[in-house]
Amino acid sequence: MKKTPGISAIDTTNFARQIVLDFEFAPVPKQRQRRGLRNEIIEVGAVKLDYHGNVMGEFSQFVQTEFTEGVAFPVRELTGISAVDTAMADPLYMVIKRLSDWIGRYSAQIVCWSGTDRRQLMTECQAKQIDLAAFPTDWADLQAFYTSIMDVGSHECVSLNDAATWFGIEFDESTGHAHSALADARVTAKLLKQVMDGGYRVSPRAQEIRQRWGMGDRAQMRLSNKCPELGDLLLKLKAEGR
Repeated sequence: MKKTPGISAIDTTNFARQIVLDFEFAPVPKQRQRRGLRNEIIEVGAVKLDYHGNVMGEFSQFVQTEFTEGVAFPVRELTGISAVDTAMADPLYMVIKRLSDWIGRYSAQIVCWSGTDRRQLMTECQAKQIDLAAFPTDWADLQAFYTSIMDVGSHECVSLNDAATWFGIEFDESTGHAHSALADARVTAKLLKQVMDGGYRVSPRAQEIRQRWGMGDRAQMRLSNKCPELGDLLLKLKAEGR
């Protein structure tokens, strides 16, 4: 598992420390980029867990951009976020202050899918001179953990959608659509709960992902060694010709 600067191991002993966080962002036009800021956060979604890993609170807000005018069509199509949503929202410094107050404790561990969200927040707050002194500094990358246990070979960055599908977690009415910050945080929280419970349940659709990635028997055997129940199911699916 690759070590990302500023990212620590997931605290598997205390659900109540965990805040699952997700950002959606939009690209800044090249001529308007400042201090290395290539994207701006346009939506924040977060989930707070209790001691049993159940959701006890949620946070969801759009963010007004400073350098990005409107929302580009590809971003709008992907996220469903419109220019009106961002224009009517508060700027990032206000949203981050509100998020910090909602988190309520500096000792919380922020769990994201990949280290991208942390890098974006650090870069953007530096560019916009936003004080993060009250924001938690302990971040964990759940993507790195799942990439390791799935043993996906050359596919070093497993998408949230693929990991969710692999383990039978769906984006539906209860979560919201993919690439919504809150929906992504909800699904990430479900994957985090699996880590805490140790209850990995592989979906038959995992075979679709394996075939798309061209994963062979060798990868399957490595997976079996790391997580026997996953390998057993994949062997069963292969035996059934699926």
